[in-house]
Amino acid sequence: MRHINSLLITVCITICTVSCKDSKPDYKKKLDVKTAPVTDLAFSRYEDVLFNLDTADFQAELMRIQNDYLPFLGGDLTNPNAVQYLKDFATDEYMNILYQKVKTAFPNLDYVEKTVEDVYAHFNYYYPEIQLPKKVYTCVTGVNAETTAVMVSDDGLIVSLDWYLNRDEVYDQIGMPRYMSERTVKETLAKDVAMQLYMAYIYEWRKQTNLSDEMVNAGKIKYFVEAMAPELPDNILLGYSEEQMKWADENEGGVWADIVGNQRLFSTGLDMHMTFLADGPFTQEYSNEAPARLGEFFGLHIVRSYMANNEVTLQQLMKNNDLQGIFQSSNYKPKKN
Repeated sequence: MRHINSLLITVCITICTVSCKDSKPDYKKKLDVKTAPVTDLAFSRYEDVLFNLDTADFQAELMRIQNDYLPFLGGDLTNPNAVQYLKDFATDEYMNILYQKVKTAFPNLDYVEKTVEDVYAHFNYYYPEIQLPKKVYTCVTGVNAETTAVMVSDDGLIVSLDWYLNRDEVYDQIGMPRYMSERTVKETLAKDVAMQLYMAYIYEWRKQTNLSDEMVNAGKIKYFVEAMAPELPDNILLGYSEEQMKWADENEGGVWADIVGNQRLFSTGLDMHMTFLADGPFTQEYSNEAPARLGEFFGLHIVRSYMANNEVTLQQLMKNNDLQGIFQSSNYKPKKN
């Protein structure tokens, strides 16, 4: 009896160990790669320099630092209008408030450095032939909704730290919609860096078509971002609040049944785009608790299913423009309510 009990315990431990080792979903196992550390990046805080220049001879000060900060100061600094614009920016009360908030939120660049280096390491693993910019600049831009928080140029990677002030009240004061300020947490930085690398090096223009194609295309992009930052939780990856993520997970089956049952998979036009792909506070058609961009939610799950059920690399996925083929081969099955 003791021998049998011992054997049962051993079997239970073995099963537990195997199941723990294999607990990751199949698509996640493909993203569990061993990257080489990136250590050759140079980080510079442009905001520290700009907001502490001597304004008594501002033009001379700008010229002194110009070569070190060409992404920001590449223009003609002999032009009085250009110099005055920069001086007005550097002495603006609102910009200085943002700068002080940035200094509080990021007293050093440890988090930024680790995040960028990790995303770069994953990108280098998948695309070793592409040379990424080695200079990384942080700055304060004023949270301009017409620009992105992260930008990629030949001169470097630029990160606007005032986009990551952890839902600070300043976003309400400037009139930013709450569904956008919800995303102003530093954990979003990895997603933004990965997204801009995608736009700079992977993106290919394509004509908008029907809903199923647009969902798969959005899912490809989200899957790429996840490959660059595999530790991102789904709510950060999709730009949802935790409550919205819970609603989407719990109602996945019901919404999918509505899409399929009402023959919306192959719908086109503005109504389709606004309902399933446009940004906003919610998807009113389903619930005020339903997040916007549900097409991205379904697209991500479709592509994850496709990657789990097919022997495909990330590079092959990105090059595959047969969106219907991906959809048909995904074997996607939504969770039931």
